[in-house]
Amino acid sequence: MEREVVVRDIFKSISTKYDFIDSLMSFGLDKRWRRTVIDLLEIEEGMRIEDIGAGSGKATEEMLRRIPNLNIDAVDLTKEMFPDPIRNVNFTVASAEELPFENETFDRCVSCFLTRNLQALQKYIDESYRTLKTGGIFCNMDIFDPGKNFIAPAFRIYFYKFIPPIMNRVSHTEAYTYLANSVKNFVSPARFSQMMEKSGYSNVRAFRLGAGSVYIHRGVKA
Repeated sequence: MEREVVVRDIFKSISTKYDFIDSLMSFGLDKRWRRTVIDLLEIEEGMRIEDIGAGSGKATEEMLRRIPNLNIDAVDLTKEMFPDPIRNVNFTVASAEELPFENETFDRCVSCFLTRNLQALQKYIDESYRTLKTGGIFCNMDIFDPGKNFIAPAFRIYFYKFIPPIMNRVSHTEAYTYLANSVKNFVSPARFSQMMEKSGYSNVRAFRLGAGSVYIHRGVKA
């Protein structure tokens, strides 16, 4: 709970600047990555979808742009980041580790740049599985340390040393020191796949983006 309070306060402090800085840090690629996540969800008309860690609502907006009659439950700790009421979207302030929904409620579940902020990652993955219907698809996208990838030295200089002091100054916070550390201390992509399988997901696949600094994990509730 203590970490949730810290995370909520951090994102509240950068809520008005988050989208701009996010795009700046990723050289505008974040928009393309979100479109790829939605492609992998295979959404269809009339589905009920949960967007966990909805943030500023970009994944929700992309889904509704494609199929306006979806029913989306957007969940986040920080209401200040999410846009004004959107048709067919129900926003809930809640923890990703204790989702306030019944078993097998949703056809799809998606989270973007959420999981490295969680204290109990396995618990969240279990919760995503619990709330999905049988046959439902879960897609998660996040930033990962590139390990021994060829881009690793450049990534670490850029993300751990260059970004934090500059973006902290732009945002007038220490938020980007926290965000850099959240990546540095996160699990590996392979470990994330294992955790999904432990929750019960089948056909787990990891899609490598950003030259190995971003991954989308996709699984199906058997």
